Amino acid sequence: IEGIGIVFNVPSDTATVINVVVGGPSEKMGLQAGDKIIKIDTQIVAGVNMHQDSIVRLLKGPKGTKVDVHVKRYGENNLIQFSIIRDKIPVTSVDVAYMADSLTGYIKLSRFSMTSYAEVLGAISDLMKQGMKQVIFDLRDNTGGYLDQALKITGEFLDENLLVVYTEGLHRERQDFFTHKRGFCYDMPLAVLINEASASSSEIMAGALQDNDRGTIIGRRSYGKG
Repeated sequence: IEGIGIVFNVPSDTATVINVVVGGPSEKMGLQAGDKIIKIDTQIVAGVNMHQDSIVRLLKGPKGTKVDVHVKRYGENNLIQFSIIRDKIPVTSVDVAYMADSLTGYIKLSRFSMTSYAEVLGAISDLMKQGMKQVIFDLRDNTGGYLDQALKITGEFLDENLLVVYTEGLHRERQDFFTHKRGFCYDMPLAVLINEASASSSEIMAGALQDNDRGTIIGRRSYGKG
């Protein structure tokens, strides 16, 4: 994947950055979550009813090409211009995993990608070899992703035959998703960090753990998408 490495939403006719990919071009240049994209190169994209897909096309491009992104940042009177060189975007989803102290492991998951479950299992295994007895799982700024990956990861912190989530629609019958086995960390003390940018699959994971009395949810009210 090549581009500038951001996730954004268009809640009210203005694209707002909700996540900056760690190690990507935008993070290196200083773009931040909460920045509102006003202009891309010479084209105004805010307040003109531009579809999100059209904004994506303006931002994406071949590695090595430049795009000028003008943003409005809270607390700043003038627009800030970032000249960003497009590059390959890191596809790993576990940003960091380390021992915070002799007993506490810390795992930061930036999104639920196709490889997230395998990455998280690898991180848990490595940390347990280092003596992890309790874990902090950081879902702050995680905007979601693949539901199946969220279900598998959540299951590693739950016992078997527990409800994780259900889906139901006006013309679709309810479908329940249960854990199928005892999770690797089903009884390990757990804290989950969330914030206002934690959305979709992140909210499903945090909600399932809370509903099953597994761990402590810490942070701010989440985005409200899952």
